[in-house]
Amino acid sequence: MISIHKCFLALFLIYCTIQAKAQSEAKNIIKVTYTSTPISQYKMTESHMQDSPTKASLHEFMKGITDYYSLYINVKDRSSIYVLDSTVQKRPIGWENPRTTAALADTVLFSIKTTENKTFKHEWIMNQTFYTEGEVGNIEWVLTNEQKKIKGLNCFKAKSKSSDYPMLTVWYTKELPVSNGPSVYQGLPGLVVVAEDYFRTIQIQKIEYNSEIDFYETLYKTKYNIFIEEKKKKKHYDIEPILLIKKGDLATGLYEYYHKKPYKR
Repeated sequence: MISIHKCFLALFLIYCTIQAKAQSEAKNIIKVTYTSTPISQYKMTESHMQDSPTKASLHEFMKGITDYYSLYINVKDRSSIYVLDSTVQKRPIGWENPRTTAALADTVLFSIKTTENKTFKHEWIMNQTFYTEGEVGNIEWVLTNEQKKIKGLNCFKAKSKSSDYPMLTVWYTKELPVSNGPSVYQGLPGLVVVAEDYFRTIQIQKIEYNSEIDFYETLYKTKYNIFIEEKKKKKHYDIEPILLIKKGDLATGLYEYYHKKPYKR
């Protein structure tokens, strides 16, 4: 009788192990939800807002614009796609007129990372559309020892190394076994939790696992095919390192225009 109970217990444990492994393997997609707002410490600081009520009011208006993104990461092959889901605008007092709209400097529509660590991105910049091709490593990082908790995650600070795109700071976590992030903010030893450049602040909202591999593959293939077709047309195609230089020049120029002084790292 005792041996029968032992055999039953052993079989039960084996069954539970198999089930747990199957469930773990089934959930092979990580979905990370991000919000992106067109404000940053580089564009407007607290002291700037105190100096100018008009700038402060505009800052509040811009802060009410939120883009919602999903980053889907394939755990098996480490490919990923970052895609714009929706935009929500909450109008502050004094900005209720629906005809008042914001001229946003940039908006990423989607960004793909392939299994070969290539990147394909569609982005609007100053009312122009760009389809850019690059690779992980186009942005070099300076890793620091500075740490803080964000959304309950232990995060480390990193900054862009290149002077071509100087105003870029990210916080990443090593608590998830993936090297990934929003847009082309790739190549860090962890998942990007917060990213801030001159134009925007991006922050993580939620992390979840699912088994929607068919949805992922369809979305990935659809955006990839769109990119390839636009690349063939050549009209809006560029390479990512060149676009980073262009955006860096634009950010530096806007900084100097609004702050009346050159940007210093």
